[in-house]
Amino acid sequence: EILDIHTRSWQDHPSEELRKELAAACVGYCGADLKALCTEAVIGAFRKQFPQVYAIDEQLLLDVDAVKVKRVDFLEAMSTITPAAQRGALVHSMPLSSIVSPCLGGQLGRIMGIIAEIFPLSNTDRRSNILDEDDCANQLTAFSSLYCGSSFPFVYRPKLLLCGKEGTGLEHLGPAVLHELERFPIHSLSFPSLLSDLSSRTPEEALINTFREAKRTTPAVLYLPHLELWWETANTQLKAVLLMLLRELPSNLPVLLLGTSQLSGDELDEQVTNIFGGHIYELELPSVEDRKHFFSKLIDIAMAFPQQSHDRKEKQEACRELPKVPKKERVPSVTELQAQAEEEQHALRCLRMCLRDV
Repeated sequence: EILDIHTRSWQDHPSEELRKELAAACVGYCGADLKALCTEAVIGAFRKQFPQVYAIDEQLLLDVDAVKVKRVDFLEAMSTITPAAQRGALVHSMPLSSIVSPCLGGQLGRIMGIIAEIFPLSNTDRRSNILDEDDCANQLTAFSSLYCGSSFPFVYRPKLLLCGKEGTGLEHLGPAVLHELERFPIHSLSFPSLLSDLSSRTPEEALINTFREAKRTTPAVLYLPHLELWWETANTQLKAVLLMLLRELPSNLPVLLLGTSQLSGDELDEQVTNIFGGHIYELELPSVEDRKHFFSKLIDIAMAFPQQSHDRKEKQEACRELPKVPKKERVPSVTELQAQAEEEQHALRCLRMCLRDV
C-alpha cells in the first residue's frame, strides 16, 4: 500500500507482480525508506535514458514520458539503501529467495501449515481455511474475546523446532518463516542479541528482559536459532533461567517459541527436545522434481543474459544528441532595474567620498 501511494502519480505504474516482489524484499523498510527507494529508482531510470544530461552544463529539451522505471532500477536502488530496521538492530527475517524457492517453497508451505495449527495467524483467510468455515472462525474469535479479553484464538504452549542438516536449506527456511510471521513482534534469544543488549549487564538479565518484552507485546514470537550451539555454549545458570522462564509462561499465552538446529531430534540433548515436546519438524532434502525446477529456472536466467547485453548495446547506439533549449534574450524586470540603479548610485557616492579631498 505504501508503494502504491508513492507511485500513484506515475504514468506507468509498476505491475502488481513487481509490487508484491518489492514488498516481500523490502524487509525492515519504513515509509521514508520506501519513498527513497522509489526516488532512487526514478533517478536511475532517468540517468539511463538521458546520460547526456550529466555530460554538459547546458539545458536540454527532454521527453519525460520516455523514462520507464523497470525492475532492475528498483533492485539497483535497493543496493544503495540501508533499511531502518538494519540500522538499529539485528534483522533475522528474510523472504525466501527466488533462486531457492523452487527447492524450498514446498517445505515452507508445510511449516507454515503446522504453525497455523499451533499458533493461529491473524489472517482471516488463512484461519478460515484451517477451520473450513468463516462462521467457526468468528465464533472462536468471539469465544476467545469473551473469556480471555483478546481476539487472538486459543493456543496451548505453541512451540516448533526446525531440524535440518547441511544441504536442507535451514539457513533459508528459518528467516523465511520469520518473514511470514512479520506481523508479530519477533524477539531473538540468540547469543549475539543477548550480548549486544546495552540495557543489561549479563546474558541472564538480557534473557529475562526479552521474555518480559515478549509478554508485554503478545502475540509475539521468540526466536532461538542454532539451538545446539546455544545449549552447548550456555552456562548452567543461563540454561536454568531459560527453562524457568519457559515454564512460567502461561499455557494459553500467545507466544510462539521457534527454534532451529542443524542436528536431528535424535542427536539433540534430551533436555532440549523436552522443551519443544513433540513439535519437531525434520527438514528433507529437495526432491528430484524440485531440483529439476531449480536448474531449469537457472538455465532460463542464464539464457536471457545475451539478449539483455544485446539490448544494452542497441540502447548505447541509439543514444543521440538531444536538442538544446534555445537561449532567449532576457529583459530585466522593473525591480531589477531599480536595484541596479541603486547600486550605481551607491558606487557614485563612494567615489565622491574618496575624491572629496583630492
